[in-house]
Amino acid sequence: MRGKTMVAKIAKQEITLNLPRRPTTVERYLKIVKFALGRNRDVEAVAKHFGCSPATVLNAIRAFGVTYDQVRRRRTLPQLKIAEEYIKLERRLSERDQKIVEMYNSPEAPTLEQIGRAFGLTRQRVHQILKKAKALGVKLVERKTPPEGHWIERCQLCKRILQLQQEEPLLTRRQIAARLNAPIWVVHWHLNRLKARGLVERHFGYFRSERLIQAIKLYNSDPAVSAWKLGRMLGYKNLPGIFCELEKRGLGYLLRPRSRRMAGRRRAAQSGTVIDAKQAFRKRRAGK
Repeated sequence: MRGKTMVAKIAKQEITLNLPRRPTTVERYLKIVKFALGRNRDVEAVAKHFGCSPATVLNAIRAFGVTYDQVRRRRTLPQLKIAEEYIKLERRLSERDQKIVEMYNSPEAPTLEQIGRAFGLTRQRVHQILKKAKALGVKLVERKTPPEGHWIERCQLCKRILQLQQEEPLLTRRQIAARLNAPIWVVHWHLNRLKARGLVERHFGYFRSERLIQAIKLYNSDPAVSAWKLGRMLGYKNLPGIFCELEKRGLGYLLRPRSRRMAGRRRAAQSGTVIDAKQAFRKRRAGK
């Protein structure tokens, strides 16, 4: 049985306790042992009372370093106090768990996935830690999801989002939440409802990187600077490739087209009509 091995000195004797790792399992074992103390009952009767198998009862008794006959003869066991102290220690929140609770209660209201990425945990593990903190009496911020059938025309937050889109059309969702002083998940919910109605452009709140938005603005403001040079200035390895990906996703309208000569070359390259210089020279030579 895997667990935490503890050696305790009781009445000048060293007794090995092989307690499970989970505090809930230790609590269950405590209940089984306390119920069987000083009572002349069979293992099957104890198992039937708790709705478990006889093997579980025997495992609970072995975890405290005693036999079933010793439990039936005695009314108390000093090992129980050690197990109760162990439960109290395991029930306390560690420094990492306290930081997770603080991050969850912060005004930014990050999601469980974002918290997990910050601490290298999964979303399910973060949920378990928050559930444990709530069981210990720690107050957690209640996140109420907005009603499904809310009226967009009467929603003040939706009006502020539409006004902000007219002022600055290129913003990340984090920037929108900071401007509106609202949690990110609330802004995310309202943006999806507005986009479903076609009231908000697709690119508004689409980007996560503020650096990419800066690159788009600089590319549109200075036509003399190429995408390669701009990428080197901002630390991108392949900014033209990112712009091509934007065009594939239907966001090419954000990039201002360059001169007609460059645009014509780009269209020809996309259609596949550009002929290599060597091939053109060979055709001319063959024609003569």
